[in-house]
Amino acid sequence: MQTVRKWVDQTLAFLTCTLMGIMVLISIWQVFTRYVLNAPSTFSEEFLRYSLIWVSMLGSAYVFGRKKHFAIEFIIEKLSKKKALIMNVLIEIVIISFAIIVMVIGGSKTVLTTMAQSSAGLGIPMGYVYLSLPVSGILITGYSLLSLIEAKNKPEVDLVNDDLEMSYQKLKSKILE
Repeated sequence: MQTVRKWVDQTLAFLTCTLMGIMVLISIWQVFTRYVLNAPSTFSEEFLRYSLIWVSMLGSAYVFGRKKHFAIEFIIEKLSKKKALIMNVLIEIVIISFAIIVMVIGGSKTVLTTMAQSSAGLGIPMGYVYLSLPVSGILITGYSLLSLIEAKNKPEVDLVNDDLEMSYQKLKSKILE
């Protein structure tokens, strides 16, 4: 599982960094044509807008997969290992449901609906722009499934004795206060 995660992480990092590099070059080109040549580039603004959508969606999937996104963990930290594991599994199920229903299914419908529309500057089908939504939804779903598999395979969580240990630690800390 780690090799799959590592390969997807490296691919996403490469794609987002490459696209961001291209965006910087296109931005420089846009400034040059506008202020030096006095003939603004016709494709650059639209290309940058659509590239930003792709970078945002792929980057969000990458950050989600690396578990570097914002998370409210102070509640889970107060729980026992058993309850924290159950809470994390429930959170992953909600994330998978959202990613599949909204991002993959809803995004796919949007892609199919807008495939006949062309963008003004680039002339590409708008469905290609919206394709970033189902792609990132699939990636987020995959990362969540990997997290569920990893949670299932964690041997350090004792689902029977963990609550007793948590109670003992709380009692011990109160006595020492």
